[in-house]
Amino acid sequence: MNVIDLRSDTVTKPSPAMWNMLRSLDNSKIGDDVLGEDPTINELEEKAAKIIGKEAALYVTSGTQGNLVSLLSHTHPGDQILVEELSHLYMNEVESATRIGGLMIRTYPSNKGVPSFEHLQEITQNNEDTNEHPITLFCTENTHNYYGGTVIKPSHLANMKKFTERNNLKLHLDGARIFNAAVALGLPVTEFTKHVDSIMFCLSKGLSCPVGSIVAGSKQFILKARKFRKMVGGGMRQAGIIASFGLVALEQEWIQRLKEDHYHAKLLAEGLRQFDFPISIPEPETNILIITFPEKVRVSKFIGGIRKEGVLAFNIDKHRVRFVTHYGITKEDIHLAIKKIGIILKAMFK
Repeated sequence: MNVIDLRSDTVTKPSPAMWNMLRSLDNSKIGDDVLGEDPTINELEEKAAKIIGKEAALYVTSGTQGNLVSLLSHTHPGDQILVEELSHLYMNEVESATRIGGLMIRTYPSNKGVPSFEHLQEITQNNEDTNEHPITLFCTENTHNYYGGTVIKPSHLANMKKFTERNNLKLHLDGARIFNAAVALGLPVTEFTKHVDSIMFCLSKGLSCPVGSIVAGSKQFILKARKFRKMVGGGMRQAGIIASFGLVALEQEWIQRLKEDHYHAKLLAEGLRQFDFPISIPEPETNILIITFPEKVRVSKFIGGIRKEGVLAFNIDKHRVRFVTHYGITKEDIHLAIKKIGIILKAMFK
């Protein structure tokens, strides 16, 4: 049975061009990255920094590690950081900021990732109080995973930047899927990143690399991040072998391929709406579709049912299911998934 895996864009496999890049490597193109001597990683970091519009970049093992070294580089133990209440950094990164960084997390609510700055100002109004641990960092996420891959527009990021400057904070962007945001709005990615002090983005999601993420910011920031990467075990020595995939992933043609994923997510949403069942199906902005079931419906039953039909998805809570389109998923796969999901929905709502 053909399995259509829509759980995440982390399940992607490398493209033929990426495999060709790997085959072209020899010993002259790899070295000890901890010593700064891996030519392939150095090339990738330079390329990433240029594309993202920052002075320097750092190759890290994962998005979680990238976010962690960014937080550590911007703060000191005991500092408070502002994090959106449904952000990946807060929900899915195993409290690394607290356990490893000694940071105190303050969450803020938002409207699909966009905060109320009046509310934020209330939170920070006592930041100069010597009895309080200082708030030193504000974090945002783009695209926002738990709101269904929604795009935080550059204008909103600009307002976040004004808020952080007014309150003497740094601004970090968890941009795991930032290229999805840029492609969705048809804008250069620098229109988003110019407003932030640092950014992490994933090579291993929509860009289809098997391993790795990038952290970018000022040269001084990356010098700190490199030390913290080593502290958390991220020194990988001859890692140019896996970093080589990223050189292909950051080609504009490959970045623009993300449009296919966005189209397939919209196609999936349209196909599921035709069944006219009592489930909420929004219009996806990028490659993530989250559908919401009525309270009395057992989402686990739905997940198990479609799995038996060869379609994989994640239930992100008791009422919501997430589908993510990615490289390797075709238009034909989407049509087949709609058909198979329809079989299960009809059985559940008969």
